[in-house]
Amino acid sequence: MKWKLVFVVLVLGALAWPRPAAAEKVKTNQSTKLYSRAGEQSPVILKLKPGQAMTVLAKDGRWIKVRVSGRTGWIPRSKVDMPNDDEELARNTRRRPFVDGRSTRRGPGEGGPDDRVGADATGEADEPAGKPTRTAKSDDDDRPAGRGRKASSDDAPAGRKSTKDADGDDGDDDARGGKAKDGDGGDDAKEPARPMAHVAKATDVYNDPNSKSDISFTAQPRAALYVGEERGKWTFVENDEGEAGFVLTSKLDIEHPAGGPRSRAIDARARLGVAIIRQSVSTPGGMLTPPDNYTASSSSFTIALGASALVPYATRYWLGGEFAYDFDKAFPGISYMNKSTGFSYHNLNLRALAGYDLQRSNGMIAFARLGFHYDSFQVSDVANFAGNPAKIPNQIIAAPTLGVALAIPRLTKDIGLKASLDTVLFGASVSQTKNLEDGTGPSAKALYLGSSVTYRWKPKMDLQGTLDVAYTSLRFSGAAPATSMRGHTGGGVSSGTDVSVTGSFGLAYAF
Repeated sequence: MKWKLVFVVLVLGALAWPRPAAAEKVKTNQSTKLYSRAGEQSPVILKLKPGQAMTVLAKDGRWIKVRVSGRTGWIPRSKVDMPNDDEELARNTRRRPFVDGRSTRRGPGEGGPDDRVGADATGEADEPAGKPTRTAKSDDDDRPAGRGRKASSDDAPAGRKSTKDADGDDGDDDARGGKAKDGDGGDDAKEPARPMAHVAKATDVYNDPNSKSDISFTAQPRAALYVGEERGKWTFVENDEGEAGFVLTSKLDIEHPAGGPRSRAIDARARLGVAIIRQSVSTPGGMLTPPDNYTASSSSFTIALGASALVPYATRYWLGGEFAYDFDKAFPGISYMNKSTGFSYHNLNLRALAGYDLQRSNGMIAFARLGFHYDSFQVSDVANFAGNPAKIPNQIIAAPTLGVALAIPRLTKDIGLKASLDTVLFGASVSQTKNLEDGTGPSAKALYLGSSVTYRWKPKMDLQGTLDVAYTSLRFSGAAPATSMRGHTGGGVSSGTDVSVTGSFGLAYAF
């Protein structure tokens, strides 16, 4: 018997337990406007059609604050279909002549309604005895016409008609007496449109930033979502039907307006690829075989890592930095005299970036780049001439770089492009293995071309493919020193070129 009683109590308690109230939804019942503030003389944000769904945020007299199509503003209650408990208030706060106190007569010889006249129509209490009776005014006419306020159309004297818009709204005369244009004036009217987003698949949107809260609605892949505030790993969104709630930010694919997002951008990249590396040496008057004149090449396996960070500066500028490191391991190596000489190649670039936002719909940004380049060509067991019969030296080049880049992050909805050009024009430091030098007084100039294509795979993850070409020209001011075992026979001064072509594919993750 006791367990039955406990069961009944639990059931009744569950039924009586308060549930979180769902956001109130309303629809317009006629063409109207969304105002930046409560008052028909405030700037217009949007024009709305009949049947437009919206979410109610607040209520103030005959005005309600709503969110619609990603924008927030005010609309008269009389322009929307309100729930039953609000219909009476909406009806009684419409601007009627006898309510506003301008007249209690409907025509010659006709008195106003006995039950709803003057202050009584707006719920105002009667004035105490002995004090002059004050006529009732509409919610947005709290000040008398005259000094300090521009007379509205409601204050017009007899014989002067107030102007009306085509949709029946009162004219939008601003405080200077001019006609207010849609979107002009006021901070709210100048507010840029919020970013839009989509989801890759049907995704639940919750009333609160918690997956245990009630589901507000289910977002579909093709439906536009208007992005609002972020709360931790959750983002507030709203659809065109006025439904709103929180969704995991990682589920959103955000489409930023022209000019791109104005928030910091940090990403990390990892790719795998292959490269062709070729080295050439030319010595006038020397033999046509190594070490005087030859071209050697090998394929290699590549691991590429990188990261970049950008922060907005002022209105159209970006400042940041970039790191890139490539490691190449030769296979099978350089073939000479029936031997394969293995090597590895390290390529490091550090760059400072300054970008200019071109304010295009595809987010195009032009960059200037100032950096430092370091590459190291390392022969396996370089001093073992049995394994290195060509006596190829190790070589290290370090130099400042100057360059430019052009990024188009949204060439299409899912595809982005980037192209870059960096140069070494001065200040290069070149060193070779001691006693295997090709000459004295080495110097270098270089050209580096880069290109990449990204495909938006997931909201924060892109697939990325790259193609990079590096060309380095080596010059020596004098012939190889007498201590060099390189074996140059010509009397001329050697020169050389290094060329690498690298293709890679991998992932880029945005933080």
